[in-house]
Amino acid sequence: MVIESLEKMESEGKVQEIVEKHVESTVNDVAKDLFGNWSDFSKDLKNTARDALQINFKDLNLSSYNHLILQAIKDKLDDEITNQGVAQIKNQIEGLLTDSKREYKLSELVKELIEEIEDLNELGYDEYHEMTLHIDDSYSSHWIGLDSRNDISEYQCKYRLLVNSQGELCSVMINNEERYSRKNINEFDVKAVLNGLHGLEETLFKIYTSGAKLIIDEDKCELEITNPEYD
Repeated sequence: MVIESLEKMESEGKVQEIVEKHVESTVNDVAKDLFGNWSDFSKDLKNTARDALQINFKDLNLSSYNHLILQAIKDKLDDEITNQGVAQIKNQIEGLLTDSKREYKLSELVKELIEEIEDLNELGYDEYHEMTLHIDDSYSSHWIGLDSRNDISEYQCKYRLLVNSQGELCSVMINNEERYSRKNINEFDVKAVLNGLHGLEETLFKIYTSGAKLIIDEDKCELEITNPEYD
């Protein structure tokens, strides 16, 4: 009966199936022993990999990456500032020149200077504030000193203008700093334009850039200013 059973199993291929199954199981067990998490091979492999992958973080030049990042940010900002700044300057200049005239009078500039008088509203009924005006004729040209304060020397005036014999505004100095000059016709105070011009400086910029004529009507210049509340 045993022999018949074995012969039957053999004929049906079950003996081979059983043998293969156990061989496979045995091989799996051997592989687990050799390559399992706790095997010598696994331990050696981990040690070898750890030694091979040792990284000295001190050798990483992170400062160079920091520099690259900062440079990228700077380049982007420079690009934005340049593009927007140029556009803003163009718009500002166009706005300044759209309502410019071909002729201005010194008395008009003196009137605009009134805006710079401090505490004008504190003057009494009979009180007045006197501004400063100097006109120095030299070789058919005129050096003009303007200041909203009283009794300021010519060379200490906030505004100093050079007007030639044709009435052309050749040089503008503000607080002893030359803003515009025909010697450097392409050089403008870009920072001032970006920040926005106003008052007398805006008018001077219009006169200078448009080439308008400035008439010296000294006798029409009113320097004694009273409180507008009593006008």
